[in-house]
Amino acid sequence: MSSIRHSARAPRRLGRRLLAVPLLLAAAVALPSGALPAPTVAAADSLGAGGEYHPLTPARIYDSRPGLPGSEEGAGAKPITPGGSEFSIPLLGRGGLPASGTDVLAVVVNIVVADPTSQGWLNAYGTGAPAGLAAIVNFRANQTVPNLAIVRPGQDGRLTIKLAAGTGTANVVVDVFGWFSTSAAQPATSGARLVPVSPGRILDTRSGLNRSPAGPLNERETIEVPVRGVDAAEPAVVDIVPNDPKVVGVVLNMAGVNDLPTSAATHLSVVPDPLPAGQSPSTANLNLVKGQVKSNMVMVPIGADGKIRVYNNSATAHVVLDVVGYLIAQQDPTTRTGRVVPLSAPYRVFDTREAQWLGTPLGAGQAEDWSFSDFAGSVTIGGVSVGNQMGVIGNLTSASLERQYPNVPVGSFLTVYPGGPGAQRPTAANLNMVEGQITQNMVVMKYGPNATAQVYNYAGKVHYVYDASAVVLAD
Repeated sequence: MSSIRHSARAPRRLGRRLLAVPLLLAAAVALPSGALPAPTVAAADSLGAGGEYHPLTPARIYDSRPGLPGSEEGAGAKPITPGGSEFSIPLLGRGGLPASGTDVLAVVVNIVVADPTSQGWLNAYGTGAPAGLAAIVNFRANQTVPNLAIVRPGQDGRLTIKLAAGTGTANVVVDVFGWFSTSAAQPATSGARLVPVSPGRILDTRSGLNRSPAGPLNERETIEVPVRGVDAAEPAVVDIVPNDPKVVGVVLNMAGVNDLPTSAATHLSVVPDPLPAGQSPSTANLNLVKGQVKSNMVMVPIGADGKIRVYNNSATAHVVLDVVGYLIAQQDPTTRTGRVVPLSAPYRVFDTREAQWLGTPLGAGQAEDWSFSDFAGSVTIGGVSVGNQMGVIGNLTSASLERQYPNVPVGSFLTVYPGGPGAQRPTAANLNMVEGQITQNMVVMKYGPNATAQVYNYAGKVHYVYDASAVVLAD
C-alpha cells in the first residue's frame, strides 16, 4: 500500500458577492486553531476495489454508558482534560465491519458526545497515528452532540478518541454506517462509488414536500421517503438520485427542527428498511433538545423498494432532507470516478479567523468562492499527482456567529455548493448556527469548474473552518 501526501497548499479565497436573502432553513467550548503539517494519506497501489464504499445496516459498536449495547468494553464516563485525555475502542470486526485491516481503508461512523459535565471538543483517529489538530465534535456542558466522521483503523484495528479543552467527564457513543475498501478487497465484494451532487431538497415536513399533509413527525412515528428517482426542489432537479437499481445508498444532510410548542428532547434515526412492529432503531443520527434546529450528515443504504425511513423518538419534530450525493455499485473497475481516498488524519484547509485567509467573517446574505485547485493538485500517490477530483469531504465548523445589529439576536445557516461563474445557490443548508455556540457538520463539497466551491451565509457575520478528511476522485 502506497501513501498519498499533499503539501500545505490551501484553498484560495476568490471573492465575495451579496445575494438576495430568501427565507430558508435557519435557527443556529474550545475550537483548535492554526495550520496543520502536511498529512499522509493511505490509498491503493492499484484500482481493484480501492476507495469503494460498503454501506452497512447502522449498528452501535460502542457506548460508554454502562449496561447499554456496545458498553461491554471500557464502560463509564470518560475524562475531559485541558490537555486532552485519550482512550481506545475496538473498531474492526464490529457492526458488520471486516475483522481484517487488509481490506479496510476507512470507516464511516457517527460519534456522539453525551452528558458532558464541561465544554470541550472530541477528535478520533487510528490508534498509533498522529492526533492532528481538527475537532470532530464540539460541545458544551449538558449537551448531547453527534457528528459523522470518516476514520481510519489504527493498531490492532482500534480507534483512539480524545476529549479535550475542559475539565469534567462525558459519555461517548459510536455507531457504524459503512466502510471504504482497499485494493486488497476481493472484486466479488467490491462496493459503491460516491457521486457528489449540488445539494437538493427532497423532504421538508414544514412545507409538505414529500409529506402530505405537511406536519411534524409525532412520537415514535416513522415516515417513508422515496429516494431512487426522486426530484429535488428549488431549483428543480429531475432524478437528483437516478432511478437505477445500482444506486445502493444516499448521502443526506438531515436537519431537525425541534422548535414547536409540542417539541421535547428527541433523536432522529434514518434506516433503509421498514421497522418491525413496535420496534425502534438501535442507532441515532441526530440528537435534539427542545427549541433546537440542527443538522447532521447521513450515509444510509437504500431499501429494496427504493426508499429510506426516518424515525422520531419523542414528542414532535420537523425534518428536512437535502441530498448531497449518492452511492452507485457495479461500476467499471478500470475507472476512478467516485472512488474516495481518505486522509490519515483530518487536515485544516482553511480557517477564516486566520490572516492567511484574510481574517474576516462572511457577512449576511453573502457568498464567497474558494479555489481548491492548488489543494487538489497537491494530492499525490507515491509522489505522482492523483489527477482529477470531483470534490472533497470534510468537517465544516462555524467558529463564531456575530450579530449584524447589536440589539437583534441572530440565527443563521451556511450552504456549500459548486462554485464558478453563474453558480446558483440551492434551497439547502449544511450547517445551522446560533450565536454563542460552535457548531459542526460533515460536508461533501462538490467542485464546480476549476475546482471551485461556494459558501453562503444567511444572516449575521460568521467565521468558519473546513477540515478535509477525504477526496473524491474523477477520471
